[in-house]
Amino acid sequence: MTEPIVRSIDIAAPPERVFPLLVEPEALQRWWPDLAELDPREGGRFRMEFAGGESVVTGEVTVFEPPRALGLTWAWDGRPAETATRIDLTVTPLDGGRSRVEVVHSGWDRVPDLRPAHDAGWAHFLGSLAALAEGRPFDKTFRP
Repeated sequence: MTEPIVRSIDIAAPPERVFPLLVEPEALQRWWPDLAELDPREGGRFRMEFAGGESVVTGEVTVFEPPRALGLTWAWDGRPAETATRIDLTVTPLDGGRSRVEVVHSGWDRVPDLRPAHDAGWAHFLGSLAALAEGRPFDKTFRP
């Protein structure tokens, strides 16, 4: 079995400020995809474009529990449906008005070749999320 990607970052902002950055399309586009469409509710659909539209992912919201949890199925355009993976994001409150965001991206058994780039991507984009939430400058451009 191919291990899931598990990454977390501590952010100097409360969950109520961080969670909207995970679900509002305009906010998502500031730190993650080039283009985002997301219906923020369980069963809602989403679509994201990366690399100027070269990479497109779609899926469904499987968990929607503001301001604590978001789950998504993650399917790449042009790949069979059974290669879809799953993303679970949790936002945990910490002392001092801070938050910890953890991502668990699982289901790599059918697409293990894609795991390393996504692991590096999560490391990069979680840093961008933290910078945005904290009001620090950042460059969201990901160069694998």
